[in-house]
Amino acid sequence: MTGDGKIGLQVGNVVRIGAVRRVAGATAEPGPTPAQAKAATTPVPVARLIGIAADIAAQPAPVDGARVAALRSAIAEGRYELQPDATARAMLQHYAGGAD
Repeated sequence: MTGDGKIGLQVGNVVRIGAVRRVAGATAEPGPTPAQAKAATTPVPVARLIGIAADIAAQPAPVDGARVAALRSAIAEGRYELQPDATARAMLQHYAGGAD
């Protein structure tokens, strides 16, 4: 190994600069330097994205109040049965992307 250097990696209109380890005997074409990086043609609408995120965060959680009340009642009255097999199956199905 002959040391470390910097190289630019262009992804779309963005040039990312990072450390790259050089391998002895290897040759590579020089990457673009920060001065050669193109400016984005469309500015990122950060303020708009922040507004959208705030709107989403302000919305109430999707909760079925009737279902919650029924579960609370069943638990309080001792009628709620745990079904570990069904719970495990549902968890596996959820994390597998909904496949049966």
